[in-house]
Amino acid sequence: MREVWRQKFNGNGFNGRGFHGKQSNVDLAVLDSQGNLVHWFDAFRRMGPPRFPGGQIRESLGDYTVRELGKAIPEINLTGTPTKEHPLKLPDLEQSGIRVFVRLLEQRMIAYRAPVVEAVALTRKDWKPLNYPRKKSTIEASLLKKWLSQVYPPGVMERTSQQTKKVYQISKVEGDLTIEPAGSDGKLRYALLSGKIRLTDEGPDNFTYEGEIEIVLTYNNSKARPLSLRGIFDGIYPRYNPVQRQSREIPLRAAFESLPVAGDDKT
Repeated sequence: MREVWRQKFNGNGFNGRGFHGKQSNVDLAVLDSQGNLVHWFDAFRRMGPPRFPGGQIRESLGDYTVRELGKAIPEINLTGTPTKEHPLKLPDLEQSGIRVFVRLLEQRMIAYRAPVVEAVALTRKDWKPLNYPRKKSTIEASLLKKWLSQVYPPGVMERTSQQTKKVYQISKVEGDLTIEPAGSDGKLRYALLSGKIRLTDEGPDNFTYEGEIEIVLTYNNSKARPLSLRGIFDGIYPRYNPVQRQSREIPLRAAFESLPVAGDDKT
């Protein structure tokens, strides 16, 4: 690592440039098979406003990274360089469960807006609290902790153990949710699940954040367990800045969908 750093600042990369101007605190270095530095670049350079004054769209961070990596390809003699984009493949399950998409709508760190996706397998016992309601009733959010605990923004560095550096997991999901019948179209009947939940992680400072969920469940006319689930979470995540000693409230969004069909699970 020290040798790579030395080559970078001495301008020994193939592009013959050294350190110029202000950089971020992250570099990306490309080495050949012998460990020689062939190219380096500031991995998270300041991108500026989304558009130039004349209206031209500024290069995205992704396009910039691909362009810089392209400069290294001729120097490391790659064969069969892929040119096609790979199709997006979301995590899936062989048994029933719920897929959770989570986004932190951070204005300063745009990368947090890309959703993190988790797939959580559920058994018939896990689905039971969501059986069709004959009338309006209340469900404790803790009964749904197995998948609601995935509503946690990734990359928020202060929520890690200072000793082990492991990310704190969600230890509690609390709140009283309302589930009620929502009509039928003759083939399927529906129910709505809604309410406010509070999530607490396992850190020593009792850190919590809140939001509201709204979920639509479908059922056939003869069985109580759900056929499908679709819904959203909309809340606020307080992020603490230890340097400025202040918190900011950042919108936290999540979406839920059942996999593949809740009622198909035989376990």
